Amino acid sequence: MPNFFTLMVSLAAHAGPTTVLQDLSAWRAHRMTETAPAIPASAYQSALNGEIASGIEVVPEVKAAKGYGVSVVNAPIATVWKAVADEDHHANALPISQSMTVQGRARSPDHTVFQYMDVPLLTDRWWLVRIRYNSKLYAASGGRAWELVWEDRLKDADLRSTIRPELVEDGMPIAWSKGAWLLVDLGDGRTLIEYHTWSDPGGNVPAGPASRFAAGEVKNNLRSIADFARRHTPTCGGTYVRPDGTPL
Repeated sequence: MPNFFTLMVSLAAHAGPTTVLQDLSAWRAHRMTETAPAIPASAYQSALNGEIASGIEVVPEVKAAKGYGVSVVNAPIATVWKAVADEDHHANALPISQSMTVQGRARSPDHTVFQYMDVPLLTDRWWLVRIRYNSKLYAASGGRAWELVWEDRLKDADLRSTIRPELVEDGMPIAWSKGAWLLVDLGDGRTLIEYHTWSDPGGNVPAGPASRFAAGEVKNNLRSIADFARRHTPTCGGTYVRPDGTPL
């Protein structure tokens, strides 16, 4: 197995002046998420070579593993950020059938989203998550790292009561969900995406299927967000802001 220093040198060569692993290490203290998995350096190498790298990190005594992925898209970071932040248009573009802002202003640094997923052979799942943008990381990185994080709000009974019954009558809420999108500007019109999701689907889903679901969901979401950035974002008239809240 190549050593860490060799991989850093190789990554720097592929990414031009951006030393991806060194930057990520320097910025780690400014990450808003506390659940980011330990992604191997080889995943970034694969992403810079044009692949979608993905994997899972098993957490002891938790039946659902963390799913993670890394990819590089040929689009500016602002375009990819808009695609990630545009939850109100994600239904049927990502592997979810409903997606809408239910509290706060859509595409703002702090709002709550309702989403629903059709699950073949199992009961459909839905969730409520609080979306936040990381202004501290944006500033510390000189505007090169843009992070969006989420955490579930399913325990908020008042918020749950606002969801129309007909939207969820065929499904059940997941137990909980956490995760983040991290975008890094590679400086040449390309954007590196680091994505992870850690969710307990609830119900009687065994550990193995839950973990395989996490790994598959990551690759599907990375492919879908890249396609959404190319197909939808350039024509979307929505209002967007950077992680620090300034207009985009």
